[in-house]
Amino acid sequence: MASVLVCVHPARGHVGPTKPIVEALIAAGHEVAVVTGARYRETFEKLGATVELLPPAADFDETDLDGSIPGRAGKRGLRLARFELTNFVRAMPHQLSVIDEREADVVLCDPLMMAGLALVRRKRRPRVLTLGFLPFMPPVPTGPPGHLRGMTLKALAPLVLGPAQKLAKDLLGEDPGMLFTDWPLRSDGVLQMTCPGFEYPRPEAPLHFIGPTTVSAASEHPLPPWWADLDGSRPVVHVTQGTVANDDLGRLVEPAIAGLAGEDVLVVVTTCGTPLRPGPLPANVRVADFLPYDELLPRCAAMVTNGGYGGVNHALRYGVPLVVVGASEDKREVAARVTWSGAGIGRARATASPRMLRRAVRAVLDDPRYPDRARDLAAEIAAGPSMDEVVKLITGGRE
Repeated sequence: MASVLVCVHPARGHVGPTKPIVEALIAAGHEVAVVTGARYRETFEKLGATVELLPPAADFDETDLDGSIPGRAGKRGLRLARFELTNFVRAMPHQLSVIDEREADVVLCDPLMMAGLALVRRKRRPRVLTLGFLPFMPPVPTGPPGHLRGMTLKALAPLVLGPAQKLAKDLLGEDPGMLFTDWPLRSDGVLQMTCPGFEYPRPEAPLHFIGPTTVSAASEHPLPPWWADLDGSRPVVHVTQGTVANDDLGRLVEPAIAGLAGEDVLVVVTTCGTPLRPGPLPANVRVADFLPYDELLPRCAAMVTNGGYGGVNHALRYGVPLVVVGASEDKREVAARVTWSGAGIGRARATASPRMLRRAVRAVLDDPRYPDRARDLAAEIAAGPSMDEVVKLITGGRE
């Protein structure tokens, strides 16, 4: 039996893919403790894990980020990006105060928990594995055709990353010897929750492609009364802005509804708790707060999303081609991967017009290259390791 310490931020998009791994470890007889926020204490305790809460200085409420993270309100653009990255680093000693209280054979660490940066630098430490539910940052291009992009990244990096990098150096008491966001490269492995065909080649990265792990069943999200309308008589297009950047559905969901109103498709929208603007909906639109993806996605011909890594890979598990429009958090990178992989159309922008979305959806529905490529990636995911094999990878084969 192995003792495993799982460290995960209290955010739905981080907890969702971590839960099945915790459940599988416990079912295999391993001892599991989880370090997370108060909001998800019960979630992991129900699985049978011991839960250690993050100190208030490192905890937050994902449903009220401005209210639960002092100093965040009112910041936008580069100022918000700098603040959030610095805030991740600032939480490091508070995270370590909990992590260091427990002995473990293996630590599974959220890539945005900067305690991982401190852990991988220690000479004597447990095995550290990274939970890969975020895209790996691509190498900076150095020549054509990426020359302009590389120059842009190099110019912006000090502006965005500089304050957080300095704080990391101050907290560690010395230069970390790496960019603070690159600590997963020094871990003992990254459990990347996708397939090789959806990630840029990174020969220097210790990647283990385990596919998406999130489970979304009808037991968690009951089926709505209109579910029988998904009878296969017309293509189903799912539209969502996910659970984080969904405070304004006018960025993507509402333009998609308007753009697809006259199309011979059934538009299935999840609002994730944010209400649509008042007014009548087109006859081909169905709306719910949440839906069970493992029931919905096999019925979909396309998915329109702002590019959450977990949701996109959940769609690819079922061979669903994508239209991605997103610019916040990691969504630019996800949009770029959708285009690069050939599984759909990606646009790294904050919003899109109804016309643009209609044309993009028609393209992924009408051009067989997109669904064919999405099915290829679904086959790659299906050929990946089973959860039993993932457990053995984590525990080093300990029974």
